[in-house]
Amino acid sequence: MKSILSFVFIFTLSLTFGQKSNHKKIDSINNLPFEVRLKDAAILDKVYLKNAEESAKIHYDLGEAKSYSNLSLVYYYQGKYEKDLAYSLKAIHIFEKLNDLENLSLEWGELGYRMKKRNLAKAIQYMQKSKQIAEKNNLQKPLLSIYNNYGVLKEMKVEYDSALFYYEKGLALKQKINDQVGIPYSLNNIAGVFVLRKQFDKAEENYQKALEIRKKINDTVGIAENYSYLGDLHLMQKDFKKAIGYYQKSTEITDKHKYLGLSQDSYRKISECYENLGEHQNALQNFKKFSELKDSLINQETNSKIAELEVKFDTNEKEKQLLQKQAEVETSRIKFSVAIVFAILATIIGFLFYRQQRLKNKQQHQEFELKSAMAQIESQNKLQEQRLSISRDLHDNIGAQLTFIISSLENTKFGIPNLETAVEKRLDKISDFTRNTIVELRDTIWAMNKADFTMEDLSSRIFNFVEHAQSANQNILFNFSIDENLKNKKFSSVVGVNLYRTIQESVNNAMKYANASHIVINAEKFQEGLKIEIKDDGKGFDTENVDVGNGLLNMKKRMEEIGGNFSINSEIGKGTSVNVELLKF
Repeated sequence: MKSILSFVFIFTLSLTFGQKSNHKKIDSINNLPFEVRLKDAAILDKVYLKNAEESAKIHYDLGEAKSYSNLSLVYYYQGKYEKDLAYSLKAIHIFEKLNDLENLSLEWGELGYRMKKRNLAKAIQYMQKSKQIAEKNNLQKPLLSIYNNYGVLKEMKVEYDSALFYYEKGLALKQKINDQVGIPYSLNNIAGVFVLRKQFDKAEENYQKALEIRKKINDTVGIAENYSYLGDLHLMQKDFKKAIGYYQKSTEITDKHKYLGLSQDSYRKISECYENLGEHQNALQNFKKFSELKDSLINQETNSKIAELEVKFDTNEKEKQLLQKQAEVETSRIKFSVAIVFAILATIIGFLFYRQQRLKNKQQHQEFELKSAMAQIESQNKLQEQRLSISRDLHDNIGAQLTFIISSLENTKFGIPNLETAVEKRLDKISDFTRNTIVELRDTIWAMNKADFTMEDLSSRIFNFVEHAQSANQNILFNFSIDENLKNKKFSSVVGVNLYRTIQESVNNAMKYANASHIVINAEKFQEGLKIEIKDDGKGFDTENVDVGNGLLNMKKRMEEIGGNFSINSEIGKGTSVNVELLKF
C-alpha cells in the first residue's frame, strides 16, 4: 500500500509540469527520500528525465545536475549500467561548471562505488577523486559516505585493515550526526570484514544492528540486503537451513519491488544451499529462477550494441558483393539518372503549363463574376430608381387627387345649406374612406422606398398606427411590446408590408366588431423567426360557425405568400387571439 501511495505521489508531482515550472517543484522531486528512490527505481526514470528537461528549459543548472545524478542511481538499480555512467558524468560536468564542490565530491564517490564490481581500478580512481575534494575542503557530508565506500574498495583489494579503518571512521561521523540511513551501511561493512576474518559472532552482531535500524526507518531495499548478508554469513558457516530462511525473507521483498540484482543473487545461493542439503528438486527450481533473472538483466543498451555489431558485420559482407557488381550497375545507374532528369523536366513543364492554364481559367472566372456582380448592381439600381419613380407618382398624383377629393367634399358640405342628413352622412363616409386610402397609400410608399428594413422600422410604423387608433377610440387601451432581440433583424419590404397589413387588419377588426376595451400586440422571437400575437378582451365568436370574410382570408393569404403561418383562436365571451408566425427571416 505504501509503495502505491509513493507512486501516486511521484506521478502527481510529474504532472505538475503542465503549469509553469519553478525551482521549488524541481527540487521537491530531486529531494525525494533516498529509500523512496531505491524502492521505486523501476518507475522513476521517466520522472527524473522530465525533471532534467524542465530544469534545462528554465536554465536551472543545479536542478538539471541533480536530476541526472538521481537518474544515474535509478538506472544502476535497474541494471542499466551504461546509462548509469553516462548520466553520472553529465551531472559531474555541470557540478564542475557550477564549482559545487560538495555535490561534485558526492557524485564522484557514488559513481566509484557503483562501478566496483565492473571495473575496480576505475572505481578506486573515482573514489580517490571524491575523497581528495572532500578532505581538502573539509566537506563533512560527502565524507559520511566516502569513508564507508572507500573501505569497501579496500576490502575488495583484500586490504582488510585499511577497510576496517575507513569503515570505523565513517561510522563515527554518522553516529555523531545520528545518520539513521548511513549507519547501517557502515555496520554492514564492518561486519563484512569480521566475516572475512572468520569472526562470525561479531559479524552477526553488526548485521543484526543494521537490520534493526533499517526496519525502524522502513528501508525495504536495505532490509532485503541485510537478510541476504545474514544468509551469506550462515552459508559460510554451512548452516544451510538458517541461510535459506534469511535468503527467502530477502526474496519476498526483492520480488515484490523488482530488485532484480538482489533477487538473482539470493536465488543462486538458495539453490546452492539446497544442493548441499541434497534437496535437488528445490535446488533446480531456485536455479531456474536465478537463470530467468540473469537473462532479464541483459539491458536494452547491451542488446543495441550487439545489434549494431551485427549490422556492421552484415554491411561489410554486403559491400564486398556490391563492389563485384558495381561495374554492371554503373551503366544502369547513369541511364536511370538520365531518365529521372527527363521525367523531372517533363513534370516541371507540365506543371508550369497546368499552372498557367489554371491562372487563366481563374482570371476568366473572376472577370465573369465581376461582370455578373456589376450587372446585378446595375439591375438593382434601376429597380430602385423605378420604385422611387412609382412612389413619387403615387404621392404627387394619386395622393394629390385624393386630397382634392377630400377638399371638394368638405366644400360641398359647407357650400350647400340645408343639406339632407342622409346625404351629409354619405359624404362623411366618402371623406373618411378617402382619408384611410391616403394613410394606406403612405404606408405603401414607405415600403416601396426601401429594399429591406429592420424590425425596429416596422415597430415604429406599428406604434404610429396604434397611436392613431388610440386617438380615434379613447375607450380602448392599447399595449404594444417587442422583444429586444428582434429590433435589429432585417427582412424584405414585401415581408414587412404583409406583416404590417395583417397586424393593421387584426386591430381594425377588434375595434370594429369585438367591442373590446383592451388590445395587446406582442412581438417575440420564435425559433429562427418571429411570432406576433394580437389579442383583445372583446366578445369573441364561434370559429366553427362564423362566416369567414375577405379580411380573414386576405390575412391568411398574406402570411402564406411570405412563408408564414396564420391562425385565429376565439371563444364567445373570452375575446379573440390572432397569431402570426414567420418561420425564418
